[in-house]
Amino acid sequence: MKLTLLLIMFAMAAVSWSQPKTFVKNKLYALTKFLEVLETKFDVKYSYADRLLEMERIKIPSKNCNLAEFHQEIEAQTNLQVIKISERYYAISLKEMPTMTNNLDEIVVSGFLSKGITKHEQVVTISPDKVEELPGVTDADLLLSLQQLPGVKSPNETATGLHVRGGTPDQNLILWDGIRMYHPGHLFGMISTYNPNVKQTVNYLNKATDPKFGERISSVIEIKPTNEIASKFLACAGINSLDANLYIRAPLIMKKLGIQVSARKSVTEWIQTPTFISLAKKVFQNTNFTNFNEQQQLGFYDCSIKLNYKVNDNNDLSVTGIAIDNALDFTTSDINAEFRNQKMNIRNYGSSFNWNKKYNSKFTQQLLLHYSAFSLEYERIQRQTNSVDAFEKQNRLVDSGAEINFNYTFSESLNVAFGYQLIGNDISHSFKSRSPGLIIELDQKQNFNVSNASYFNLKYGKDGWNLHGGMRYNNFVQLRENSFEPRIFIQKSIAKKYFWQLTYESKTQAASQVRESVVNDLSLENYVWILADKKQYPLQKAQQFTAGFVYKSKPISIDIDFYYKTLKGITSMTFGFLNQTNASVNRGEGFTKGVDLLLQKDAPSWRLWLTYTYQDSQNRYTDLNNGKYFAISSEITHAMSLSYFKKWGNYSISTGWFIHSGRPYSQIDESNEIATFNNLRLPAHHRLNLSGAYQLINQKSWNGRVGFSIYNAYNKRSIISREYERQYTEVGDISTSRYILRNYYSLGFTPNLFARINF
Repeated sequence: MKLTLLLIMFAMAAVSWSQPKTFVKNKLYALTKFLEVLETKFDVKYSYADRLLEMERIKIPSKNCNLAEFHQEIEAQTNLQVIKISERYYAISLKEMPTMTNNLDEIVVSGFLSKGITKHEQVVTISPDKVEELPGVTDADLLLSLQQLPGVKSPNETATGLHVRGGTPDQNLILWDGIRMYHPGHLFGMISTYNPNVKQTVNYLNKATDPKFGERISSVIEIKPTNEIASKFLACAGINSLDANLYIRAPLIMKKLGIQVSARKSVTEWIQTPTFISLAKKVFQNTNFTNFNEQQQLGFYDCSIKLNYKVNDNNDLSVTGIAIDNALDFTTSDINAEFRNQKMNIRNYGSSFNWNKKYNSKFTQQLLLHYSAFSLEYERIQRQTNSVDAFEKQNRLVDSGAEINFNYTFSESLNVAFGYQLIGNDISHSFKSRSPGLIIELDQKQNFNVSNASYFNLKYGKDGWNLHGGMRYNNFVQLRENSFEPRIFIQKSIAKKYFWQLTYESKTQAASQVRESVVNDLSLENYVWILADKKQYPLQKAQQFTAGFVYKSKPISIDIDFYYKTLKGITSMTFGFLNQTNASVNRGEGFTKGVDLLLQKDAPSWRLWLTYTYQDSQNRYTDLNNGKYFAISSEITHAMSLSYFKKWGNYSISTGWFIHSGRPYSQIDESNEIATFNNLRLPAHHRLNLSGAYQLINQKSWNGRVGFSIYNAYNKRSIISREYERQYTEVGDISTSRYILRNYYSLGFTPNLFARINF
């Protein structure tokens, strides 16, 4: 009944611009634009990976061709095939090549979990504007969409808390048009900061990472706004239960200069929707933040701009900028004249410049300049009678650099890429406490490092083999350390439907986050960015080996991957940042072993898939647990999901059931000591997610889409984390341990509604 009402409420809202319906004979068209015209002219839909079509151009022999003849021309002029799924839906993929060939042998799995998601070799590509409904995901949120993949977990049930194969969120490299992103979430990580309505692609890698990517030891999330210059004014406007958003693409000089602008602003400062109330209840557990109103506000915005300039057929320039802002202002008072105010601002700004040059059909170059600035500022003031207590925290980071990349194609079976990168990091943090008769500089530190990196990568494919071999070299100037990072990918076809894969990679990380849990009331923001210094914080290093198998034959897909990963240079802070002389930072090492599995069956109007992950992640540290290995606090040993998507007419719905084992935790004794670390487990947690949408029939100049999502439909609330929080209520507590047990519960029933218009 709830689902029916939600659909009816938005069935009249609405919403795509129509394309030109005529063609000029023998004129060269971008294939992506041509397909948009066909969709409007013949009322059909195409699914494809943007990366397969972005360079394709075709000539139209006759403007009177029917749909089948147009499909024949596409197949004749490109290395693509058009596959009919139903009377209205078609898929475009690479032509199936025989095993004996001089071309690079590839396997592309389209419709990987959803239309708009493909897997090519070790890369998963998401085109958010093409993604169909995923269970519990609103408006194709980029980071929530990634959590549908096996091996990607969020133990704290946030969008940004991506733990990939035993890694932590700060170990993921997130790039937005080459800009390093350091704060990818709004509302304390509950939604991602990247507007899903921007025309863009997202590349996700969790193994055999291309050696041009460094700086982090876990996954890579590369977000690439389109470089295509729009042929006319296009816009998309939307609203949901948390924010309103706008995206515009327009030509400034036809076929030469284009602009795209996006903006998103929260509505939570003025309206506390059921969605916001549910998220706030989850975020502010075990804090004094309640009842948001005009005096207690939590809001956010993000915006971006990109200019594309086509100098000529061989040179393209682009300039990009992005701004992300989160603000909290919370004030309380009582009858005892006690006044308390807490403010927090988290910002991430960035810009980049790209120059792509094509020297000839074989040799290309990319020049990238990038800049990113992150800041976190928190202030707590408490007044009572004549006393004033205050605490301030700051964490600031500047990341800038330049890189030049070259690509040379020797033949259809051999390709080489190489390049050089220069990166600078300046990171500082400080904690200050003020009270009558006591001023404490809790911690203050600033570090700077310049790193030089060069890389080389070779791709070779022949006779069913697909080989990638590369090396990345890093020189950390201030640390006086070097690292060599080999990257290997081996894929072999066994007939046309079976592929096996072997990979290896080595990575190094200098900038990371560490936790401080002393005085900040905000449980999800008790982390600060720091830079390796060879004293307390060494360089983090990781190695990963994987062996996998892929089977793809309509309508069945099977993808299984075994992995083993080792970590060195990790640290555990037993006392946080309270005092540098008392702080205890223990160095350690760890390993993760596991398996990721995906089973999927496709049909013209429905899709069914199952994912399963087994993971064993353990660390050990000097002076902790007698030097023995113990399970990491974020470990989820077993995780499984079963999801279903169904489309009929203009309606679509997706449902998914998720279950995972409980996380480990430690128990302290009467002396506030831990005998054995993380030897106990919380109960398993499960939930049911739903999503649905209605697409209006295409109008002449606009179209619309409305829908809903429900996270945790049956409101199952489980303990997903258990921690002991150290208390500091008196000066004497600096040397005396006082702990309180904190249970953190999962997100409860959370509905969301959205409406979007394209024109």
